[in-house]
Amino acid sequence: MKTEILSGHPYRSFLLLEFNSAPLETWFSQSTVAAVRGCSIATIERDRWAGQGVPFIKCGRSVRYTKHSILEWLDKYKSVQSTSQYSMEVAQ
Repeated sequence: MKTEILSGHPYRSFLLLEFNSAPLETWFSQSTVAAVRGCSIATIERDRWAGQGVPFIKCGRSVRYTKHSILEWLDKYKSVQSTSQYSMEVAQ
């Protein structure tokens, strides 16, 4: 099982290029989701197990994510610059 962080790795650049050029209906592996999120595969697996991650489909032993689902999930979790900004956005 891969658990390395993909940021800064040439493979991450390839996955991001592939993701950005793909249509919305394209299916991706958890490696691509980790590259897009800038986190480890272990984080993707933990989030999936906890029910907090990107919506997925399981095909046998494979887990796949659509580009559309990944983008929707990312849109829900916009970045903030401080905890007070986060608190204000949650209150809205």
